[in-house]
Amino acid sequence: MNDKKRIAIIPARSGSKGVPDKNLQEINGTSLLARAVQCGLDVDLFDRIFVSTDSDIYAKEAQKLGVETPWLRPEELASDTALVADAIRHSLKTFAARGEVFDTLCLLEPSSPLRSVDIVRQTVLAAEADGRDAAFTVSAVPVSYHPLKQFEIDEAGAARFVISTASANINRQSLAPTYIRNGLAYAVNTKAFLAHNSIHGTSAEAIVVDEQVVSIDNPSDFERAEQLLSGKP
Repeated sequence: MNDKKRIAIIPARSGSKGVPDKNLQEINGTSLLARAVQCGLDVDLFDRIFVSTDSDIYAKEAQKLGVETPWLRPEELASDTALVADAIRHSLKTFAARGEVFDTLCLLEPSSPLRSVDIVRQTVLAAEADGRDAAFTVSAVPVSYHPLKQFEIDEAGAARFVISTASANINRQSLAPTYIRNGLAYAVNTKAFLAHNSIHGTSAEAIVVDEQVVSIDNPSDFERAEQLLSGKP
């Protein structure tokens, strides 16, 4: 493909509150963590796949699929307030101290189980294209939730547009499409990430995904993901 050295990092701390041990919960017989690991392996681009976890149990789950976890995440990076970016930085710096330096980082979050091998490959290669240093997947926002239609409400109950240039007299046909990150895949040049502490780099490509996506936060999300993976409406 090229001479880039690539790492896929799968963040999997054990302290989920919404769904206990969420990353080990299964959809159609396969855990979220195992789905992320297997996808990383199937992409066949990565020199290293690393599960960033604070749990021996999670590490052993990854090892069953042939992925090593040379160390566990420090306690200060395993709380529910810890930032994924800080865990990524710690991983990259620890690998560098051991003599492994990577050109491209791909982030695969277990909570987005509907990713495909093709979309991950597309994201990684887009981040390495000329003029880019990052790429991430997005989904279109329904026009009824367009930012120019959104309000915020103050403590007194008064409503005002979130965006100051919004107007009550705008019609939907004049609203340009907007998008949100859907969590399927992120890729970034590691130097850009370390310099700016951002998975978005400084010049990111948006990879638009038309298929339905589920980010697992609660039990009902598991049901929806299982429906979609089974091809049910």
